[in-house]
Amino acid sequence: MAGSLIKPHLVHLSGSGAELGHAVVERDVERAAGKTATAPPPVGPASHVLVVHAGTSTHLRWSADGRACRERFHRGQSLINPAGWAARPRWEEDVELMLVALDPTWLERLAEEGGAHRAFELVPRFHLSDPLLAMMVERLVTEYERPEPVDALYVQALVQAVAAHVVRMSSERSATPPRVGGLSPRRMAHVEDYINAHLRDRLRLEDLADAAGLSSSHFTRAFRASTGQSPHQYVLRLRLDRARRALQATGDSIAHIAEATGFADQSHLTRTMRRHLGITPSALRAARSNR
Repeated sequence: MAGSLIKPHLVHLSGSGAELGHAVVERDVERAAGKTATAPPPVGPASHVLVVHAGTSTHLRWSADGRACRERFHRGQSLINPAGWAARPRWEEDVELMLVALDPTWLERLAEEGGAHRAFELVPRFHLSDPLLAMMVERLVTEYERPEPVDALYVQALVQAVAAHVVRMSSERSATPPRVGGLSPRRMAHVEDYINAHLRDRLRLEDLADAAGLSSSHFTRAFRASTGQSPHQYVLRLRLDRARRALQATGDSIAHIAEATGFADQSHLTRTMRRHLGITPSALRAARSNR
């Protein structure tokens, strides 16, 4: 099996190889810090690297602007490591990752063609909750794990969509002043753990605030400052993402998946998915069967 083209110290599971030219798509395993003789390089990657956590929850340590950081990552959460940015990430347990590496020159040209009014600079993002980005990266990775030949047009369109989404996120962040008054990393980790453990249940604002150790009103303001979303929007996106993955990866009934992901019933899931994703559960499952 060929090694990783994105990060040579990773255990390579599947991927595109070099056939895309301006991008590389992979599924890899990164060993916990200290468990392998091959350490991450002390310099930043040559390409922009998007990383989506694909396994069980674990903590990541990294460095940012001289500060040591530590956050708990759940499945679907991601990070964006710009080329040359030496964050020195260290996972506390073995972790499965989905990665997309983008050529910096190609991404800069894409930003210019999209009408960027200033020189494009990719902004580092760590501990990012973006279900749309996670969904697109997952689809890219799984395309290279199917027994059938890769649909080149489909993959190229997905790479373009991922790149455009990253450019847009970076542009929005650079135009927005830094948020203040958000949840501390420790409080945010407690809330995320609680949400992931109770996603199928009827979550109440009071319960989330208790997990953070704050009053409901203070928690709502701090949560929005940290995530850019209300607690309701955040939970809904997680539920939709978990339901989408279950529909694509399992044979469970739509009604069972609706219940397991916190929707009232199959009709509730169908209405919500159609409104937010533009597709019904039945259509999503049929599309998987026809590919």
